[in-house]
Amino acid sequence: MALEEKPPLSLESRIFVEDRLYCSTVGAVRTEQGWICIDTPADPLHAAWWRQTLKTIAPLPILAVIYTDANRDRVLGTAVLLEGRPGLVIAHHQAFDRIKSHGEVGRQQVIDTLINLGQSEAAGLLNRTPLVLPNLTFADRLILHFGSPTLILEHVDGASPGQIWVRIPEHDVVFVGDTVTLNAHPNLSEADLERWMEQIRQLHAGRVARHIVPGRGPLVEPKGVSPLLNYLRTLLKRVKALAGSRRKVELGPLVNEFMNYFPVPEHERERIQRRIRLSIERLLDLYAEEKRVKTRKAATAKAGSRKKP
Repeated sequence: MALEEKPPLSLESRIFVEDRLYCSTVGAVRTEQGWICIDTPADPLHAAWWRQTLKTIAPLPILAVIYTDANRDRVLGTAVLLEGRPGLVIAHHQAFDRIKSHGEVGRQQVIDTLINLGQSEAAGLLNRTPLVLPNLTFADRLILHFGSPTLILEHVDGASPGQIWVRIPEHDVVFVGDTVTLNAHPNLSEADLERWMEQIRQLHAGRVARHIVPGRGPLVEPKGVSPLLNYLRTLLKRVKALAGSRRKVELGPLVNEFMNYFPVPEHERERIQRRIRLSIERLLDLYAEEKRVKTRKAATAKAGSRKKP
């Protein structure tokens, strides 16, 4: 389906969600003073289409762009959206550090992917499009008020250190970035798995908002986050069972088990397999060390109790 054949999802003519673009789901909020964009399309042709779509809906300026994290898929379309005009670019301070350090590498990776997919026009345009760093960062919480509705930005560091949520209480909506990915394998490379699962449980219980906009996939109600919660719960169970094992762990079957949870395009299979393997290895090391620390503490406590008269 061509993008022009169907408009983006609209919630009460204020909040717009587009989940058909390359890499990730993006959103926009029409405030009284102008547009606030939440994440950006990585493909510059899609970014230009998104900018024009918003102008068609309401001929208002784009006042700000919010990055829900530092992922290359979310930060590459800002220059196209703003068309060289001034605007706020907002992120958590840890996301700023990550984009500054690795943003250009991420841009080149997307360029290479577009070339491999035969999208040479988009790749050439992205090569000429500058990466835009955030010019406003925060630590815990930031409130944006450009007239109704108010946006509340909150640091939520389960999926990645610089992850934020964007809540819009007036419409009972939350943009959660890669805290939730639907029909796609989550990136576990920097995750605090147990903290992340607790955040998803809060979403699942309906304690945050009635409408959840994921980082990848369509808008869902709270129960719609169940597939990701089950994935992480099973992964945690498997890893904890294997952590600290004296036998060599064969990861191939475990990687294949988790590959089967969500569909993977053929051109992405090798990358996703490698990412799952590396994530499992990191978690195994993490929980094995945690187990060793607990064992040492228990041994020390036991030795101390024996010395008591």
